[in-house]
Formats: sequence, C-alpha cells, structure tokens
Amino acid sequence: MRLLASLGLLCWLAAPLSAAERVVSIAPFLTDMVLQLDARSQLVGVLDDGQLHGELDNVARVGSYGTLSAERIVATKPDLVLAWSSGSPAELLARLRSWNIQVAEFDPQRLDDIDDMTLQLGELLDRKAQAAALAGSFNSQLDQLRAQQGANPPRVFLQLWDNPLYTVAGDQLLSDALSLCGADNVFADLTGLAPQVGREGVLVANPDTIIALADAGITAERWLDEWRRFPQLAAVEQQRLYVLDSDLLVRPTPAIIEGVGRLCELVRR
Repeated sequence: MRLLASLGLLCWLAAPLSAAERVVSIAPFLTDMVLQLDARSQLVGVLDDGQLHGELDNVARVGSYGTLSAERIVATKPDLVLAWSSGSPAELLARLRSWNIQVAEFDPQRLDDIDDMTLQLGELLDRKAQAAALAGSFNSQLDQLRAQQGANPPRVFLQLWDNPLYTVAGDQLLSDALSLCGADNVFADLTGLAPQVGREGVLVANPDTIIALADAGITAERWLDEWRRFPQLAAVEQQRLYVLDSDLLVRPTPAIIEGVGRLCELVRR
C-alpha cells in the first residue's frame, strides 16, 4: 500500500493504538469520510464550512475556514483529530500535538490515494469492514472506467475560473482523473495544483475539449461563450464545450466516483 500521509501519521501508526472514540474533523472531506464509514457516533467536533450534513446538527463546531480554534477543539476532549495536510494550519496542528492530542493528516492527490486513505481511516476508526467494502466498490468502478479508454486520447482543458483563468496541473487529482478517462491534460506540465494561465496559452494549446468546472451552470456557460469567440479552437470547431458541476469533484472521497464518471462521459463524447 502506498501511504501518502504525513511523517507524523506514519510514526504514530507504527505504534498501534486503540480505535479513536472521540474524533474531531477539521477538513470537510474527512468529515464526509467519517460518515461514509458509518462512524458518525464517534464525531465530537467538525469544521463548519456552511455545507454540513443535517445529521451533524448536534456535533460541536470548532470553527470555520480561517477561524479554527484550538481551544474549541480541546474542549471536545478528542482522542483523534483528522486534518488536511495542505489545508489545515500547521501551527494549529503543532499546538495540538504539543498537548499530546493525536493528529492524523491526509492529502489525497491521486485517485489511488483515496483507496489508501479509506483503509487507513478504517483502521483508525475501527471500521475495517466498512472501509474494505467502500474501497473495494470504489476500485471496481475505477477499473470499469479505465477499461473504457479509447485509442486516441483527447486533449482537454479543465477550466476552474474565468477571470483570471485557472486550470489544473499534472499533480492535481483532477488531472489524474482525466488520465483515467483516457484523456490528456493540456497543462499537465505546469507546476502547482491550480495554476493561472493566459487565454493566449489556451489558444496555443488548442484543446480538443474544454470543460468548465463550476457550481453554477449559468456562470460557466458565460465562460464557454468567451471561447466561442475563437472559432479556430478545435474545441469550438467540434462543439466540444461542456459544463460539469464542480461539487461532484471537489472532495477526494470514494463518492467522487460519480463526478469522475461524468467527466469520462464528457471527454469520450
């Protein structure tokens, strides 16, 4: 198994502990994971992103983005805090560890990482059977999508924002999803996760397909209208301009398979 959790997590796992009974999640995707593993009863605190499930109404809020409170976390008396390696404040995590609170960090950037994360959380939460079933179903669906790859990979531009233009680089999970679908990310060689690009750069790349990822179809359609001003673009000439609900792809959990499936449908049209 390929473990991509932090060194601190690896060291901690080297010394087995009993399953966590009081868990705080300070990343929305990890809150989702706890629910998908049927471990809701172990959650005593969550980060409030304004989109929490109704079943979490009675779970303590320990802050929101930018306002996470170490004191609120400690007040829940957790024996485990689930954190996002590249999104949770490093200083906060260090403080929690200095108080002997166990912190497990995750940061899946590949679809295979989601399988690893699911199994690790199954161990930590004593939900091994649920984790194995969830990971098994996820991997089976990935294999089905992978088996449908065509012989000629379309070149795809994934648009995350319009002004300025942002896309996904090769190290981002969505670029990995494109590869699974049998497509090439035209900006895979860029560094970072969501680099800014120029409109001229997209014209030079001349993608076969442009997919706008946004949570409001009307806004994304306006983005695509901008590209229709350039009839020389292959994606415009072939009428391969699409909108995809970004909410289906924003959280790296096994539930992302629905969004990946829809992404594959679009690039294979």
